Amino acid sequence: MKKFIKLVLSFILIVPLIFTTAYGNGLSKETKNMLIEKLAESSLVIYRDGQTQTYTEHNLDPLLKYLDDNTFEGTYAFDKTVGRAAAYLYVYGNADYVYADTLSKPARKILKDNNIKYEYKHLVNEIQNKSKTGMCPFEELTKNAANPAQAYGLIYKKMHPDTAIVYFTPDITPENLVNIYETTGKKLTGNVAVKLHSGEPGGHNFLQPDFVKPLVDHVNGTIVECNTAYEGRRTTTEEHLKVMTEHGFDKIAKVDIMDSEGQMEIPVFGYKQIKINYVGTHLRNYDSMLVLSHFKGHQMGGFGGALKNLSIGVASSYGKAYIHGAGKPENMWTCEQDKFLESMADADKSVIDYLKGNLTYINVMRRMSIDCDCNNNPAEPEIADIGILSSTDPVALDQACVDLIYNSKDPGKASLIKRMEEKHGIHTVEAAADLGIGTRNYKLIQMK
Repeated sequence: MKKFIKLVLSFILIVPLIFTTAYGNGLSKETKNMLIEKLAESSLVIYRDGQTQTYTEHNLDPLLKYLDDNTFEGTYAFDKTVGRAAAYLYVYGNADYVYADTLSKPARKILKDNNIKYEYKHLVNEIQNKSKTGMCPFEELTKNAANPAQAYGLIYKKMHPDTAIVYFTPDITPENLVNIYETTGKKLTGNVAVKLHSGEPGGHNFLQPDFVKPLVDHVNGTIVECNTAYEGRRTTTEEHLKVMTEHGFDKIAKVDIMDSEGQMEIPVFGYKQIKINYVGTHLRNYDSMLVLSHFKGHQMGGFGGALKNLSIGVASSYGKAYIHGAGKPENMWTCEQDKFLESMADADKSVIDYLKGNLTYINVMRRMSIDCDCNNNPAEPEIADIGILSSTDPVALDQACVDLIYNSKDPGKASLIKRMEEKHGIHTVEAAADLGIGTRNYKLIQMK
């Protein structure tokens, strides 16, 4: 009997400790009650280091507003309603503790799975819409989110429809290449072309086969290229395929030189310089495209990213000269610079229209020489690697890469900025935005 009593007493003493560990918030009862009282007149109350911030905006506006400049680390968040979407935002912001007047069961699971302490007044199956006729739109929106970063992007885009979402990770690994593709959220289906740069022999900065293989496998893609318009090892299909073999691309996936059997014309609607683009006939074999680009400088375009890879990269050998010469191939080395850059934007639009927008874009910012991967003796990079970025908007993606270079604290950025500016590289982005391909207004969301 004594043993039983001791066991019961031990259980009684242990239970409060378990409760405190799982749900305790480290606040005094008085402070907690004060914050709950403030919540009665607010939508969100944030408490940190004795300071209180209150918000009265509805829906998820206060959370997004707070995340623009802060994280939730070290804060105590008191929220009127926490559903799945809000829970993902708290996870993204590294929250330690969340109190909710009303908490949904999916939100509770998200908080619990991510070791966030939580308390609530009411627990419901789901957060309903205003008319109480179904699920809250934000609950539905984030129902299948791959991770908190993607949920954040979905929510932000819903509330700021004119802003593109660009995802970013500073960790350049094959695994993160797959992760950032998944986070972007657009599934490429059917026969998927993976457009990358095969690299001119002698150069060594291009994306390596071992690095891209997991992603190419993940989308079950075919690596595609087109022949060059300049003299070199990749100007004919026979030699280009040999280069693919030497560089190891044919060992990781099927490869296809898209203009190996000729070229076809595709129209440019609403063009600036060229009303026709010439691409390899094999483009018609693909339903979607992953534009996987090595972001770096370029001796003619200023820089090369998604927009250049999609335009010059997908153009046939003749089409490349046609773009460079703004419709006059014979002027490919003498064309007015801005006309050439605008022609690239025209070519981008034609391919996007042809594929009906079934494209996803990834830029890898490492080994960023001032020279393109088409250079067989490129200058050594002076700026440190930055990371991987992805988006469904190539304009926003290239703009984000340019901004990251300008905002870098690395003094090695000077030579790359000089190259971009002396060739007026940003004009391709400007022209593409004018054509409606995408927007220069974006939200950069870092994967965590």
